[in-house]
Amino acid sequence: MNDFITTDGILSHLKTDGITLSIFESVDSTNSLLKQMALDGKGEGEVVIALSQTAGRGRYSRKFYSDKGGIYMSVLLRPKAIPDVAILTAAAAVAVSDAIESVAKKETQIKWVNDVLIENKKVCGILCKGGFVGDNGFIIVGIGINAYPPENGFNDDIKAIAGTVFDYNSPTLCERLTALVIDNLFYQYKSLEKRDFLNKYRQKSLVLGKNVNILKQGEIIGNGKALEIDDNCHLTVKLSNGEVTSLSSGEVSVKK
Repeated sequence: MNDFITTDGILSHLKTDGITLSIFESVDSTNSLLKQMALDGKGEGEVVIALSQTAGRGRYSRKFYSDKGGIYMSVLLRPKAIPDVAILTAAAAVAVSDAIESVAKKETQIKWVNDVLIENKKVCGILCKGGFVGDNGFIIVGIGINAYPPENGFNDDIKAIAGTVFDYNSPTLCERLTALVIDNLFYQYKSLEKRDFLNKYRQKSLVLGKNVNILKQGEIIGNGKALEIDDNCHLTVKLSNGEVTSLSSGEVSVKK
């Protein structure tokens, strides 16, 4: 019995046309690999998946835990006009959230702007980065999902905050989840201007109505109450001094 996902297994569930899949046991970073493929002329719909990464990176170039037990994928998009990264990131978060709920039957929440959680534990992080080849732009959507518990557990740095989608390794479930994430992502991407995802993004928000800390490079630089997520996926926060500010990027954490 195969213990890991396969291209044939994923493709058997995939509904989106024009997808080319490559699965690797281990790479340094799926985003870095796919970026080079994009620079070499690969087209939209190229998807790179790894079972582990040796140099996975999250936002602000932080190390992203990428041991076996995860689904680490990067998806190449070539839009006619490069969309706002915050909007695409939010749409991708809804795509992943919906896929998890459909396959794993578990309720998810989204922490602005790019984390998906189950029972307040992070199960997915998303990183969107753009680039150009001449006048032709591209975006790589990196999605790292903690699919099932790693053999040796999560390391001490994250074990208190990291969760998994499934309680055990099931290649069939992981293949269904991967296919649905890709299908949902392309659905949201192709209807991005309609902002169809926004209501769900707000409904699933972990931070709206909560007192939050505003972070920069992991350091708290302010705090206040999260009031709303606007149509551009910016977070409106009423600061502790009474001022209202709109965050277009950065991080927040819910105050305990």
